[in-house]
Amino acid sequence: MVLLFSCRQKNLSEVEVIKFNPEVIHELKKTSDTSFTEYVGRSDFYNIDHYINYKDSVTTQIFKDSIGNVVAYTKTKADKVFFAIEYYANGQAKGKLPDKSNGKYNGQARYYFEDGRVSSEGLFKNGLWCGKWKNYDKAGHLISIDDYGEGSPNPIKTIKIK
Repeated sequence: MVLLFSCRQKNLSEVEVIKFNPEVIHELKKTSDTSFTEYVGRSDFYNIDHYINYKDSVTTQIFKDSIGNVVAYTKTKADKVFFAIEYYANGQAKGKLPDKSNGKYNGQARYYFEDGRVSSEGLFKNGLWCGKWKNYDKAGHLISIDDYGEGSPNPIKTIKIK
């Protein structure tokens, strides 16, 4: 009789490669009433492309670094951001958050490492972390679970996983 045992965790975090779609820019150019570029002298951003659609009062901003890589993308209506995403220099999304309703996140969220592997995932409720959030190491192993109860800026309890 042969028995095989493994110490490997079966539940590794997913790899989800999310890159900026350049077609977004082409679509914005077609649907926007106004567009302009703002050059920023800071080291982390080089320019911000603004696209304004007066019909639906939405302003879209695409932030690019000094070599033209998209590092963030936001949509704003009535001075409130309702969509935002940041990117690593290689184009991979840093996180995927639910749209804001009433100025607060409500729904499922995921944060990623630079290779697209999930680093943490959980739920937002009224802009606060809610319930159990899973945290993974860079290899995808579950390392801890933070419990935020019904909604809190800080975990009520953290369970470390070996």
